This record gives sequence, structure tokens and C-alpha cells, in this order.
Amino acid sequence: MKHTKLFISLTAVFSVLIFIAVFLIVWFAGDSYPDLRKNFRKEFSIPGLDEGAVPQGMGVYQADDQSYFLITAYMTDKSPSRIYVTGSADGYLGYVTMENPDGEHTDYYGHCGGIATNGNTLWVTSESTVYVAKASEQYREKGKNIIHEIVDKASGKFLDGATNFEKKIAFTSSFKANCGADFCYYYDNPNTSSVGYDKLYVGEFYRKGNWETDTTHRLTTPNGYKNTALMYEYSIDNGSEYGVQKLLDDNVAEANRVPKIQKIYSIPEKIQGIAFSGRTSSSNNGTLVLSQSYGLKNSALICFDWNKVNASENGKSFSSVAGVNFAYDGVTTKTGNNYTDKSLQVFFVDMNDKQALTNIYDVPSMSEGMCTLNNRVYVLFECACKKYRLYTREKLKDVYSVLPYSK
Repeated sequence: MKHTKLFISLTAVFSVLIFIAVFLIVWFAGDSYPDLRKNFRKEFSIPGLDEGAVPQGMGVYQADDQSYFLITAYMTDKSPSRIYVTGSADGYLGYVTMENPDGEHTDYYGHCGGIATNGNTLWVTSESTVYVAKASEQYREKGKNIIHEIVDKASGKFLDGATNFEKKIAFTSSFKANCGADFCYYYDNPNTSSVGYDKLYVGEFYRKGNWETDTTHRLTTPNGYKNTALMYEYSIDNGSEYGVQKLLDDNVAEANRVPKIQKIYSIPEKIQGIAFSGRTSSSNNGTLVLSQSYGLKNSALICFDWNKVNASENGKSFSSVAGVNFAYDGVTTKTGNNYTDKSLQVFFVDMNDKQALTNIYDVPSMSEGMCTLNNRVYVLFECACKKYRLYTREKLKDVYSVLPYSK
């Protein structure tokens, strides 16, 4: 009897070990990612992975005959967050850290979910706040902009051969984003040279249970899909301290003239970043790509026809679908009442709209921020960072790009 019980126990243990072994084999070798192999190409190595960097956002800017990719990361060793810089011609150049806009030169340690720049202004999003940086006085005196300061300091090429500059940039202002502010994207309108037609997009991430959004941000689309987050569109104004147009309502005191939201977009859950590409099946300017991911599950790059998203029949007044007028965070009228905007419209990025939804790419876990260069969408991943690499089955150490197309 004792031998029988021992045999049963050993058999049970052996079965469990076999199950674990098969699971691990399937987990680490069982997904071939055909979309990634067929449609994507490697671009450049993600910097900082072996230093404990956890990459989050990515932006690009063209200057000095090359393109500069800016990647934000928080650090697992709790050191200040970083912006890594890679040039399309020069390769990896280095990194800078950031200082809070408090005038005290305190280091910034935030999550830094998104980054975008138009050369004149840098925007970094984190925890409901958009941080803004303009070039320091030394650079402005030389007629240089924030992108030059970041590139110079990251690569150690300081002004006038100086050697006492720290590799830091200072945020010059910030504003509350009226949402989670988990990602951002700068759109340079190719149809005009006027910056007034360029846009900044700021959006939030939602996951039930641990990353909730305001209940008024959770809207059901006209086709019945339950969106759970919002994204805002701002118009660019280089003369503003925020780099975007401000409220000009006479009912709002000058001190409360925060950035003006031009449009609202209702978006699905678990969005880590967005990008725009010019290639669609029917036009030359119109694909919105969403980076959707959380945890170890495969990521999805979801493509929409941007023209259809913005169709007039797709727009609804925010108050009619949310049940309340849109209210700006902490902004009051001259009479002390909360400032609300009754005219704001919301447009739906709708997974159930089969005309607007053009493609979904299945890619490895932990896709993060994205940017666009020459219509190719560049995708950043965090699955190879030290914090997660033990668990992820595909450890992508490179930025990948894709030219989206409609199925």
C-alpha cells in the first residue's frame, strides 16, 4: 500500500513537471508572429535596456540633415528618468535627464509615458500632466531651439566648447491634461507650412481594476463598442508657453487660460501610443494607428481610416453622450464658477465600425509609444527591458517599423 501511494505521488509530481515543461516550451517557442515577420523591419537598437531603462514613449524630429529619435524611459534603479537620443545618420548619441518646472532644479523621476516635439517645443506626458520644455536662454541667444539643446547635451557637444554643462534639460512649464496623459503625438500637417494647422494629441490609458479613467470618459460608440478613454486634439502655437493655443474666453481670467482642447476622441482600452501614416487604400493622408498592450499578452497595432473617424456624422456633442458638459480641470470663470465648454465634440475611434477599421497587426507583447517617419510607423517595445525580460517570450531589443496597409 505504501509503495502504491508513493507511486501515485511520484506520478502526480512527474505529471505536473511535464505540464510545466510543455507550457514553458509552448510559451517561449509557440508563437511565430507572422505579422511581425512579414510586414515589419528592424530599424535601430533600443537604448538603455541593459542600464535598467524601461522605455515608454518615442518621438522623432528632422533637423541637421538627419532624423533624431527621442525615447523616454523611467529607470528601475530609481534614478532620474531619461530621454535617449538616436540619430538616423549618427546612431546612438546619449541621453539627458529632466528637471521639474519648479525653478528649484529638482530631478524629474516620473513615468514619462509619451514624448513629442516640433523642434520649438518638447512635450512629455505623465500622470495627468503635460510637461513642456523650451530651449534655455543660452540656446535661444544662439538662435537654437529645444531639439538642438537635447541633441547637443545628449552627445556632449555643449555650446562654445563649455565643459560644465550638465546633461539635463529643464521643463519650463506644465499643464493639467484633463485626462490620464499617458501618451502624446505631434502631427505636422504636410498640406501647409502654417504651424496653426499642426496638432498635438494627448491621450490616456485605461485598464479595468488598476488604471481607471473618469466615468464620463467611458463612452459607448454608435455601433455599440464600449470605449473607455479619451484623447484630445490641440492646435500648435509656438508663441504660447505651452506650445499650443490657449483659451481666449473673456469669462476666464488670464492666469487660467490653459491650453484649449479643439476636439475629443473616444478610444478603446489599453492604448499605449498613437501614430499617423499617410498610406491607406483610398487616399494619401489618413491612417491612425493605435498601440494596444498590457502585460504578457500579444500586442495589437490597430489601424483606422482617419478621414472616416473624423467624418461629420461621426461627431457628437460631448454633453449629449457623456451626460455632462466638458469641464477643464481647475479652471474657473471670473465669477468663480467651474469653466465648462458646451461646444466640444467627440469623435469615435470605433472597433465595431468595419468601414473605419482597416487592419489589426498581431505583434509581441508590450508595444509602447510610436512615431512616424516617411509614412513608416516606428514602434517601441519594453519586452526586452530588465524589468520584464525574464517573463516575455519575445524579447525585442530593436525598434521596428511598418508601412500600414488596409486588408
